[in-house]
Amino acid sequence: MINEEMQKVLTSWWKRLQENNGGRAQLKRCNSPEEAALHSETYRLKNMFPKWISLEAVATMAGVSAHIKNDTSLEFARSLATPREKNGRVPLSESRFRQLLSCREWDELYRSLRRTVSILDGNVNLISFVDTVLLWNNEFRGAYKKPGRGLKFELSRDYYETAMKYEK
Repeated sequence: MINEEMQKVLTSWWKRLQENNGGRAQLKRCNSPEEAALHSETYRLKNMFPKWISLEAVATMAGVSAHIKNDTSLEFARSLATPREKNGRVPLSESRFRQLLSCREWDELYRSLRRTVSILDGNVNLISFVDTVLLWNNEFRGAYKKPGRGLKFELSRDYYETAMKYEK
């Protein structure tokens, strides 16, 4: 969903945020998109995106991205269903995954994504995570009229395909 140039800009913003301990700490304390929208780092990120992307979406990206410690290569939904090496269990149970998919408001999505990043120990693919938020933004705005294009379809496909690979 995000083009290559935007990926570079986003990654650069995130790396700068990692070096800005004060800005990152402020965003990490935020409990909602509204709180994250009160910080300058959110507006730095907002200026990088097209105008049609809502402030709630950008604030969610900024606030939750502050909790990402390592930018990994595994897509966001796939990382939720890939068993951990230490205990062989998937990081996000099916019921928690369904809770994530059932979010209907920005505050609810924000809390769920923050919890998910925490469960993943901060090891998240930044670009895939941002794509997830953008998909939710589009779905929230009613952009998807055809089945099979929205967030629930995309994430469910990736999550369950990955989970099935590891079934015993």
